[in-house]
Amino acid sequence: MKKCGFTLIELVILLSIIGIIAATAMVSGSPKGAIRLHAASQKLTQDLRYMQEMAMLEQVRFGISFDTANESYFGYRVTTATKATDPQTQSNLEIDFDSMKEFKEIGISSTNLSGNVIEFDPAGIPYGGNGVALSTQAIVTLTDGTNSKTVRIEAETGKVSIQ
Repeated sequence: MKKCGFTLIELVILLSIIGIIAATAMVSGSPKGAIRLHAASQKLTQDLRYMQEMAMLEQVRFGISFDTANESYFGYRVTTATKATDPQTQSNLEIDFDSMKEFKEIGISSTNLSGNVIEFDPAGIPYGGNGVALSTQAIVTLTDGTNSKTVRIEAETGKVSIQ
């Protein structure tokens, strides 16, 4: 009499193979755009907080200038002619989403800032590009083409948050 079926070892191997295939499919199908969008909004938030901290530390204005047409921004000290230093790379704080692999397909869709500029004074208070302290919340919107994240800077306090 011949028995049909699988042994326990064969079943364990089969389930392991199915598990590996399922895990691979989940990773390759993950929403990479959403992950990049979140990372880009985190980077922008860190850079805004850094500019605010540097303004308070050095007792001069620091700011960020956004270029929505070229999907980029840069940090500066006192004027836009003097670039701020990126604490991670020790080079100019310039972020160009189009040229950075980790932020591929991320763009700056809009800001509500005067001149697309935000500055922080020595007390950490945020100002628009017109030199006037913010009276309402500043908003910078990033997008991956499908989803968007909003980085908000509170008037008076300069608190930065992501929504």
